[in-house]
Amino acid sequence: MKNPLVGPILVILKNHPNGISEFDILKALKERLPEFSQLAEDNNLLLFRQHFLIMNALYQLQSSLWQEDNLTLHISAMRIHLVSAMQINRSDSTTLSDSVDAKLAAYYLDWKEYEKTGIDEVSHLLNSFYNGISLSGDRESALKTLQIQSTNPTKTVIKQQYRKLAQQHHPDRGGDQDLFIDLRQAYEYLMF
Repeated sequence: MKNPLVGPILVILKNHPNGISEFDILKALKERLPEFSQLAEDNNLLLFRQHFLIMNALYQLQSSLWQEDNLTLHISAMRIHLVSAMQINRSDSTTLSDSVDAKLAAYYLDWKEYEKTGIDEVSHLLNSFYNGISLSGDRESALKTLQIQSTNPTKTVIKQQYRKLAQQHHPDRGGDQDLFIDLRQAYEYLMF
């Protein structure tokens, strides 16, 4: 199925010859297409659908630009930009079918992924993401680093103790940078 966002995204890319981020594409589409913000009532599902539609359009565009115009569309979250075939270093090419980019393209070009993903699936994806990035560590060690005696302190206690120790050990005030970083890591671990 042809994605209706291909045309508007191509206009956005034309207006940004040095590239643009996915976030800026999202903002531009929301300004131009009010219905783009009405894809779901749940905010997380809405964001998933907007992201999916943008990526689907980008990968459709990437394929057609390469096949029809010999242009490469580089896609990453931070920068999406067009490159002519003459600008591509031939030694940079790899087997597309095995690359991460090819796997991402296959996912985003599969409309079944869009259709099957509902509120529960987005919630599961977000939870697995947050669990995956949670800081590794040991609660007891973090409490010891922050010199907290209680085994179950409130976030307010953690924050107050961190601020007190951070002020004492801040590198700008002659404190030890490694100790300051340890304090911050303990704080982040306990606050997550």
